[in-house]
Amino acid sequence: MSNPKKPTALRVLEGNRGKRKLPENEPKPTPLSPEMPDFLDERAVSEWKRLLPELLSVGVLTTVDGMTFAGYCQATSDVYRLTTTLRETGETFKTPSGYIQQRPEVSMLNKAWDRVDKFARQLGIGAEHRAHIEVKPPDGEEDPLEAITAKAAARRSAQRGGR
Repeated sequence: MSNPKKPTALRVLEGNRGKRKLPENEPKPTPLSPEMPDFLDERAVSEWKRLLPELLSVGVLTTVDGMTFAGYCQATSDVYRLTTTLRETGETFKTPSGYIQQRPEVSMLNKAWDRVDKFARQLGIGAEHRAHIEVKPPDGEEDPLEAITAKAAARRSAQRGGR
């Protein structure tokens, strides 16, 4: 089974490192906020609201990516809920016949983490996926990292007496 194809938006943000030809007629959904589905639980809604501005600002989230993003948000909520449950109950229990057995929540948690990873990969969320992404600020805007670096250099120069 081959690896899934990387979204063009991520290839562009990474600088098209493979130098492969970009699709010419790929559908380009509107880069607007997708509608949040009403089935998300409270923690998933929080995750949606927390990440939405960031994903929109780098241009990897569009109106048609709502269910993928919802899947990511709900999976992160499931990870939290299952982790909390396992902290309270432990990862094993004793069966009526005296055997120690793993709680079903352990495999449910592992599957939730797999879902988080799957959706994160599709959306470019996580250090591994961001490591090679280069986002240029819109024309006229200063790069925040360059601004911090320039201020630090100016401060060091002033402390040394302008040398």
